[in-house]
Amino acid sequence: MKQRLYPLNVMYLVLLLALFAPRAEALVYCITNNVDVHQQAPTGTLAQSGWQQTVMIAATGGSLNRSNFLGTIIHSNVLLTAEHIWEIRTNDTFFLEGTHQLTSKLTTNGSDLALYFFTPPITNREHIALLNIESAVDTNALVVLQGCGSERGTMVTSGSLTNGWMWSGTNVNATTWGTRRWGINHFFDATPEGLYSIAEFDNNNDPDECMLTIGDSGGPGFIKTGSGWKVAMVNYAVHPATFTYATNPATPFNASLYDCAGLYYTNSETATWTWVSTNESPAPCFLICSRVSQRLDWLTNTIPGLTFPADLGLSWRIPTNQPSREQALNGFWMDVILTNAGPYAARNVSVDLEWAEGFLIKGSSATHGVLTTNHWSLPLLQDGQCATLHVETVIWTAKSHWATNRAVITTSDKPDENTANNEAFVSLLLPQTMSTVILFL
Repeated sequence: MKQRLYPLNVMYLVLLLALFAPRAEALVYCITNNVDVHQQAPTGTLAQSGWQQTVMIAATGGSLNRSNFLGTIIHSNVLLTAEHIWEIRTNDTFFLEGTHQLTSKLTTNGSDLALYFFTPPITNREHIALLNIESAVDTNALVVLQGCGSERGTMVTSGSLTNGWMWSGTNVNATTWGTRRWGINHFFDATPEGLYSIAEFDNNNDPDECMLTIGDSGGPGFIKTGSGWKVAMVNYAVHPATFTYATNPATPFNASLYDCAGLYYTNSETATWTWVSTNESPAPCFLICSRVSQRLDWLTNTIPGLTFPADLGLSWRIPTNQPSREQALNGFWMDVILTNAGPYAARNVSVDLEWAEGFLIKGSSATHGVLTTNHWSLPLLQDGQCATLHVETVIWTAKSHWATNRAVITTSDKPDENTANNEAFVSLLLPQTMSTVILFL
């Protein structure tokens, strides 16, 4: 049975992360120790997963002969990274469409996120990452992670168990030191206070599965939503990371292990060791990332002009625009289709319907929301989602004529940068369905 080596008490967990948090030097992969893998942008199903919005910061406060850390562009003049990277300072630079200089830093109480404003601003919107603002999806998702570092170290074994690999530490190849790479992991949970997401290094035979090590802090994690990839988290910490084979004497080493069984582990600030029983195998290490979705108020209050638009659009669908008299009398259906092209979810959406003279509503149904007296209300329409309102009508008119129905979006909690598709019309040639009675006086 798999054992999960993280405490459940919220205060203890936050303290553990704050005190522990060895910062990464590399991504470690379960399957390969090839230092040349994943040094280019992901392709295929992982294409556009944040590589082009992430930059290497040349940090003037670098330690251990390294001066590269990752940040993600989330606004034309704002970069997102981790607060605890003391090596990053104002006046540091990065290169994207030319050289940019960091001018100021802002942090938020309670999490490890940090914003750096920079100049000159980015002009190409393809280099600006979207933000994941939906907390329901970033704790149960495949995440594409980025880090900058080198190869994994020596294999770790305990008895007959193969545990994982030591970190390569300072004995790294200078040509690969600080190299940006990507990998994936599946996040399964959040810490009790909700600020961080958790993923295991569980050796699931996925060649791209990765674990963070010291130095990867600040790198982004991107998740896929309906309209594309969004930055959902920032690399923060790993646990456990410091191990020993025996506690007397203790000879500690740092490692990324997919099975801690048979070893003692601790954090870097205490002398208390915990042994992991071989009966609990496997007991994987896990990585922790700061959740962007938990700091939306801070982001919107801090970054002028930051918005989360949703492109809502309407259309009609009908079997024909010239129904027969039989169709008109027995029931003629029309669909109103509402689509959210993203990039963000929309809430409290309302659509008003205006029916031309001659239409009587026979019945209706909706895939999302409800229709009440020509008012279609939807509590939520996710990014990339489509909703359909199916309406059955009876056409009752004394004279054949063309009639036009209208649907219009009246409310949404998100701004819409494309209002041209916020209303839709449909025209039909109505057949005569009422008898005309002529009275002679």
